[in-house]
Amino acid sequence: MRTGPAYTAQPAVLTRSGGYRHFRLVSERGRGAQRAAELAAVLEPGFRIVVPLLELRDRSLWQPGWQSLPAPAAMQIIPAIDLLDGHCVRLHQGDYDQVTRFSDDPVAQALDWQRQGAQRLHLVDLDGARTGQAVNDQVVKAITAALYIPVQLGGGVRTAARAEELLACGLDRVILGTVALEQPELVDDLAGRHAGRIVVGIDARNGKVATRGWIEESSTEATALAQRFAASGVAAIISTDIATDGTLAGPNLDALRAMAEASSVPVIASGGIGTLEHILSLLSLAPLGVEGVIVGRALYDGRVDLAEALQAIGEGRLQDPLPFTLA
Repeated sequence: MRTGPAYTAQPAVLTRSGGYRHFRLVSERGRGAQRAAELAAVLEPGFRIVVPLLELRDRSLWQPGWQSLPAPAAMQIIPAIDLLDGHCVRLHQGDYDQVTRFSDDPVAQALDWQRQGAQRLHLVDLDGARTGQAVNDQVVKAITAALYIPVQLGGGVRTAARAEELLACGLDRVILGTVALEQPELVDDLAGRHAGRIVVGIDARNGKVATRGWIEESSTEATALAQRFAASGVAAIISTDIATDGTLAGPNLDALRAMAEASSVPVIASGGIGTLEHILSLLSLAPLGVEGVIVGRALYDGRVDLAEALQAIGEGRLQDPLPFTLA
């Protein structure tokens, strides 16, 4: 009998499995009756156990394959395209002097993410964020015209007129960052007039809100700003941890938990995603209101496969909504 690629621990063996539910096959060892499988936890690949094959085939202890959960809340994976002078790029920790260019054709890249199953696209106008100038509008309009999935954009949206202009050119949502800190009443007004189409972007460095393309740092706590918009009617809060953005080192789960607990507004995570395991780790925060994650560099580098990631945390996802805790 062939050994399966993945297993789900049942309650009878959760203590032995360290509280982790889902495992991937790493290798097999031994011969005959002594054959065993080495398994690594999906959420923590460094945690490994060795299980005799005879035991793996006892369906009262393990369920081969992935276990579907009853009606879990779906989490969105939102591919990001950062625009700088019309090109697809990524910055390292928001540093404009550390730019990696991925594509000279943002429309083709957007269509590719749509083809791979993306249900929403995230655009960042880096020129707008830094200077407030609408350098990339033609590219933005071309993308929204080419795609049928909703597109949201942030970067340099600092007036009501600019927000209205972007909404009129085909964008589903606009993201307000700097203005959310400096003119929160403007955000309230726009959210009231454009239900479900206004998002607040809260970018934080060491817990404090950064503005104007992350160039300036305020004294305002990110959680306090999130709390300010709890009853404003905004569609979501995009929480970006600048220290992890573009590093592929993993999300700041503590910061995301604090943001989700600070406000009843749904939170979209941004920053640090480098592996599928990083995405899966966000599921422990889903019950608190973390409803999606923006992924950029990891998709471009091929470290995360979009189709696999969508299967892992979308409807009928492969992982638990809450981690098992040992008594």
